[in-house]
Amino acid sequence: MKAWFKRLLKKDKQPAYYFAHIPKTAGTSLIVLLDRYFAHQDIMPEQLWRQVSDLAAVKSHNYRFIRGHFGGGGAAMLTHRPLKKLTMLRDPVELSFSTYAFIKREKNTVVHDLVVGEALSFEDFLIHPDTQNLVSNRMVRYLSFDFKHDPSAQEVFLSPQTIADLQPLLSGNSPILTDEQRYQRAKKWLNQALWFGVLDRFDDAMRLLSYRMRWPPMGASQKLNKHIKRPVISDLARQRVLDNNRHDSQLYDYAQQQFGSQYRTMLNALDLDELSSEKAIDAALDQHYQRHYARQHIMAEAIDYDCGQKLLGQNWHRREWIEADKAFFRWSGPTTRASLDFWVKPHNYKITLHIINALSESLLDGLKIFINDQAVDWSSNDSGVVRTIQLNCPKALVQDNGLLRIGFKCSQVMSHAEAFGSNDQRQVGFALKKIIIKR
Repeated sequence: MKAWFKRLLKKDKQPAYYFAHIPKTAGTSLIVLLDRYFAHQDIMPEQLWRQVSDLAAVKSHNYRFIRGHFGGGGAAMLTHRPLKKLTMLRDPVELSFSTYAFIKREKNTVVHDLVVGEALSFEDFLIHPDTQNLVSNRMVRYLSFDFKHDPSAQEVFLSPQTIADLQPLLSGNSPILTDEQRYQRAKKWLNQALWFGVLDRFDDAMRLLSYRMRWPPMGASQKLNKHIKRPVISDLARQRVLDNNRHDSQLYDYAQQQFGSQYRTMLNALDLDELSSEKAIDAALDQHYQRHYARQHIMAEAIDYDCGQKLLGQNWHRREWIEADKAFFRWSGPTTRASLDFWVKPHNYKITLHIINALSESLLDGLKIFINDQAVDWSSNDSGVVRTIQLNCPKALVQDNGLLRIGFKCSQVMSHAEAFGSNDQRQVGFALKKIIIKR
């Protein structure tokens, strides 16, 4: 077999990653973090079954990253690639209350009018015949679901074209599984997953994900889709949640035990322990990432980076599109520091940064820029909040392994809503469009 054909065949068999987004488990925030590690053209844009109109067309894109509400086994219908699976789980009591609060808040949900019109309390919501199903073993049903073996595990909204494509699997021939069978399927799903996290240890979960994926530490994240704190949950409500979620509770207990074991294994591999500080863990994860990246990638001599490409770095918000420029950009945030990693051969480099917005002109005037933690001078012929910035990176600042890490520190961050009168609560500093690195 020709060598080029072998390489092509191997490339086609590379896995896709699937984040199974169980509703109300911080998936909106997590997707922002995960998306940064994939180029925009490699990410399937649809996140709901009702958005999928043509399965053949979706498969033809050969996406590298699928994320959304497709159920534990549903994503297999969306790609020819083998799947590496990821998910996040949540305490059933917290999950149930979050579901209740979401339905009360969002007018477009199916039972919103019922919940508001009848002024259902959380306690009532948990046992009402029209809502109890929404807070009963939701995680187990979600992870057990697929079109072939457990199509009745959850409500799935399909477009007419998708129904036609999947009709052989939706014929109703599959027996309805018991809750115990679904629990065993969900448990098996977790055992086969590349990674899963538990929401009450979100930061630790992000560190374990960085370790598994050999990514740099993720840095700060702003919790999106998060609303006011819930009131104290009554003993009656708590008992009703447990009555509704016996198998979800078992699954969550199992997930917590497994996650704890996996996290301790990671710490041991990094020569750390559970008393190690977050700073020490992040430093060890950074070295872990650098060792593996340097061995597995070819160093560049020139880079033309735009925000549609994957991002290795910390403290950046989701990519956004400028229609007029046909280009992507990202806001820095939610902290005053941000960074991007590039991997280059040892040379002297000239670096050009294109910034298209900021909280203020004074923020950019005082912007501090670093190369591998060394402060560097920069210049610009522009004023205002749209600037092209020039700086030099001498060969001595490039790490021996090829890492060229550009760091930023701005004087403040502020909610986009406060700064620009939007309804966007993200904490932002400046907006980056492009970076060019050349000799």
